[in-house]
Formats: sequence, structure tokens, C-alpha cells
Amino acid sequence: MERKRAIAGAASFALTAGLIAWPGGAAVWAATQTSTLDLTSQATVTTDVQGQYDATFSRMEQTYSGPLWGGDSWRGFLRQGGRDITLTLPQSYSLQTISIQMEQNAGSGIYYPSHVDFSANVNGTWVQLGTVRPVIPPTDKRNTTYTFRIDAKGVRAQQIRISFPVQVWVFARHLTITGSTVGGGSADLSPETGGSPGAQQPLSPGDARSHGIRNMLLAYTGDHGDAGTWSTADFLPMVMYQPQNGAPAQHLFDTVLFLPYSTLQDKQSAWQAYLDDLFRPGQQLSALDAAVGQANQILGTPGYREKVVIAVPYPAYGDGVWGAANGGSLTFDGSAQDPNALSARTQAVQWYLQTLQADWNRAGFQNLTLAGVYWENEAIDPGAPAETRLISGAAQAAHAQGWPLFWIPFYDAPGTDAWSQAGFDAAWLQSNFIEQGAAADARRITEAEQTARREGFGIEVELTEAVLQDPGMEAQYQAFLQHLQQDGFAGAVSHAYYAGSKLLVTAAQSPDPAVRAVYDLTAQFALQP
Repeated sequence: MERKRAIAGAASFALTAGLIAWPGGAAVWAATQTSTLDLTSQATVTTDVQGQYDATFSRMEQTYSGPLWGGDSWRGFLRQGGRDITLTLPQSYSLQTISIQMEQNAGSGIYYPSHVDFSANVNGTWVQLGTVRPVIPPTDKRNTTYTFRIDAKGVRAQQIRISFPVQVWVFARHLTITGSTVGGGSADLSPETGGSPGAQQPLSPGDARSHGIRNMLLAYTGDHGDAGTWSTADFLPMVMYQPQNGAPAQHLFDTVLFLPYSTLQDKQSAWQAYLDDLFRPGQQLSALDAAVGQANQILGTPGYREKVVIAVPYPAYGDGVWGAANGGSLTFDGSAQDPNALSARTQAVQWYLQTLQADWNRAGFQNLTLAGVYWENEAIDPGAPAETRLISGAAQAAHAQGWPLFWIPFYDAPGTDAWSQAGFDAAWLQSNFIEQGAAADARRITEAEQTARREGFGIEVELTEAVLQDPGMEAQYQAFLQHLQQDGFAGAVSHAYYAGSKLLVTAAQSPDPAVRAVYDLTAQFALQP
């Protein structure tokens, strides 16, 4: 799930952005020869979220609640699409300069926005004054500051707006507005344009992009001993639900996503060992094949095949020598010929997929079909070199083998608004509601649903160990499922299911009725038409 990052403090050095050209079609006024006033302290400020409001992220922002002006501490903005900072002056002024300083510390998840838009309310219409982009890329690992500044050219206005996207954290301070009481005026300015695309629907099992996936269980393998080793007995209650009240049994999870623990190293030998473990007789894939065969006999469904999705390990830039492919050594550190290690990392992914295809063909499973592969990284990292091109290359390599590429980002992860453009064929969104524990805010569920509708995601159902141990958390999990059902996010929506290391197996096999009830609740939710 999402990895939390500590937030660092002040920057080590500063760079200042140059002034940008006045946008085409806008009039330019001559500066009035009068004294320049610092108008900042006169302004009242409101800040609005551009995307989906999230109460948890808003609480986290309070840790970094420094003033936007009048001090050196930082104001932090965490995800939620972006921000519109609107400043209202007590009267109309001839505006001269507007600026705001921001910090980048990629190691702590703090990035410059891709752009900062400056606009003013002129005679009741918001007009664009200019856009400034940083000269320091998100891949720069130094701790830096950058001042986004425009020349307002004497535009006369009482309201100013500063807008920017927020991928992870944006830190801002030293907002400054200068102007004068005389001069300026109105002109034939172009109004702001924008707007979001038309509303979509969440990913449904019948959508061609889902490839028939209705309920997909995540199965972690390759480490942690028995917890990461699945047997036929483990899989049987996952692929077939037998109610305790004597009702007829039926197929349960129609898809299993196999993925490694985070301990998997970026080495060819480690990737090979992970595949070897997946295909070892008597466990993992072989055990699933046998469990489906048993379920087919019990249910009288000969020919039914369970869908399988297998993770592609994420080739992280900077992880050193990976191994060899295509007759040469591959390093993820980059080189003069391959500075972002894009070629090396893409070749590593191609090797992995080709090896997977060969292993799958040799295995000859009777009750399984390989439905696709899964991109392991849960965000499109803005600080990772050539990230979007890497994902695009991985998608092309998967398609070359005849497989779609799937994705499950954490809530409000960078890239959630552009997952299809990045190259993914289908995606499911984590709500990360249950992981918040007893303090979880139910608005997070609604916000995840709204994002799923807008962006075409399926939804991930999440289960933690606390749900099996704490009656209060079990009640919260039940309320989570009921919330999804009441909002139309049950049978009509495609789901992924995160349940740690075999937590649903533990629940299914438990003699404790309270623990077994978690398995029954999950199965009954999954099987709703």
C-alpha cells in the first residue's frame, strides 16, 4: 500500500524564475510612474481544492501550516488535485508583480508543481495573466527553492488567483503582491478556459477493459515463509464459497493477482527466483490450479478457468546493476548512452515478460488462464526519470505477449488522473480507508467512489489484520462494505481485494464465529449480482 514519507525542512539554495511573455491577444499597459506598494498584507486569502477533497490529507497538512507570507516557515499542500489560492484586496489596484516561492525535496515527496497559473478578476471575469514553469525538473534530487513570478503589466484588479497542481506535496511561502493605487485599466483579455471531461462510470465487470475481472484477490508470494506460500487448501475457500447455513456453494474470486512483497530486490536473480517460486510444483500457481480443479468437481463446472494476473516488478532508477539481457549488462543507474536507464529498465521488463511467457507455456495449467500483468508501483512518480515512457514501454512489451497491463494506485496517487494515457489498460483505486484505523473518515469512501466515477476506476476492497482482532474494526469493515453497496459500488463494479498475507484464508478457516464472519461478509459482498 502507500508508503509514508517524512517531510523535510527548509531548502539549501534558491533560484528565481524569469518573467514570462504576456499571453497572445492580451493588452499591455505602460507602468505608471508612481511608488510601488507591497499589497500582500492587505489581502484576505481563501484556498480551494481543485480535485476531490480529502479530510485525512487536510488534517495532515496542518503539520505544515506556516503563513503564505510574513514568515520563513512553509505552508504544505498534500494531493487532492491542486489548489486555487484567491487573494482579495480591500480595493482595486494597478498590479505590478505577483510571486510565490516553493520548495522541492524529492526524497521527502515535495515537488514543484508542473506549472503555476496567475489570473485576475477584471470587471467580473477571471483572466489569465500568465503561467510560469519551473526550470528545475522533478528528477533533480537536490533540496531547492524556486520563485514563480510574473509581471502583471499594470492590470487593475481587486482579486488575484494563484493556481497549481499538487502531485504529492507542494510547499509554498513568501507570497508577494506589488502594485500602485493609480494607473492600469481593463483590456480585451482572454478569459480563463478549462473544465473537466464528461463524467464516466466506474469500471464494471462487463467493460471490455476489465477483461472479465469481477473480483480479483491479491496474493503475496515469494517471502515471509508460510505467509507467502499458498497451498491448495489455502486457495480452495478463495475460489469457492461454501456458506455455513447449508446454502449451495459457488465460485468466489474469479481472478487471483500474484505479486511480490516489497522485499523483492531489483536484481535479475531475484526476479528469476520470484518466478521460480511462482511456478514451483505444489504451491502458488500449481496450488491454485489444483484448487480450481477441486472446485469444478464440487460445483459441477467442468471447463471453468480461473483468471490469473502476475505482477511486473518495478525497475527503480538508481538501483544499480540489474543483470544481463540481449547480450549486454544492464544497470538502472544510467549511463552516458542511457542517462535515465530507460533502455536498460525497459529491456529488464521485456526479459521478465518473455521469461514469464515461457514458464507459463511450460506449466500447462488445466484450470487457469493468464489474463494480464500488473504494474507493481502504485504511483506514477513525478520524481522518477522517464517514468511515463517506462510505463508506456512496459505496456507495449505486455501487449506484444498478448496481455493487458493493469494498475492499482493508492488513493490520490500521482498519475491517477492520467492512468489511461500512461498506457494502463484498466485500473482499480485504493481507498486506503480501513488502513486509517479507528480514526478513519467515511468521507474517504465517498471521495474514492467519486474519483472512480470520474476516472473510470474499479475499487479495491481492503482488509487489515486489525479487522480480525478488534470488534470495532470489524464493525468498521462491515460499514465500509455497506457504504459501497448503498452507493452502487457492489456487484456492478469490478473489485480488487487486498487482504494482507492470507487474512481471508485465516478468517475462512477460523473456529471463532466473529473471525469467520469477516470471510462471510466479504464473500456475500463479492457475490452480489
